[in-house]
Amino acid sequence: MLDPDAILSAGIQDVTNSMVGDFKLNDILQMVLETIYRGMGFNRALIMIRNNKLGAMIARFGFGAGINEVIPHFRFPLQFMPDVFHLSIEKGLDISIADIYALNIADKIPGWYRDAVNAPCFILLPLMLNGKAIGLFYADMLESNSLNISQQQLSLLRTLRNQAVLAIKNKT
Repeated sequence: MLDPDAILSAGIQDVTNSMVGDFKLNDILQMVLETIYRGMGFNRALIMIRNNKLGAMIARFGFGAGINEVIPHFRFPLQFMPDVFHLSIEKGLDISIADIYALNIADKIPGWYRDAVNAPCFILLPLMLNGKAIGLFYADMLESNSLNISQQQLSLLRTLRNQAVLAIKNKT
């Protein structure tokens, strides 16, 4: 039986232990992402990194179904557009979408997303440093309204995200 709280907590401990010594940033980001992916039983999870040269947020790596096909298409321009991805990175908001087809949200889901993935249910956790998005965690589910995250689990997910930000800050 999947115990999200235990998996997320163990992952936080593993990341903490890894960050005490000399660590590779990529290893920490993979540990955090894999913990998010496995802990919540997501279909797919990936990390996007801000690329100022290309003026875009670009998927770097991930876990889950068809991830190698998804990554090359999972990117969006940094220039603001009125969609959930830009809202998340502009305001530093954690955003959970229960159903991309819901009337109140359908027009906030960008075309690139519908073309690349089109998962009906997902969560966005921005990585903010000095008020600026340096990255974004994304994870999805195959069914609408299937993302049931308790307050405790959300707190653990935020701790993992904060560990990733700390790792990035320590390595830059």
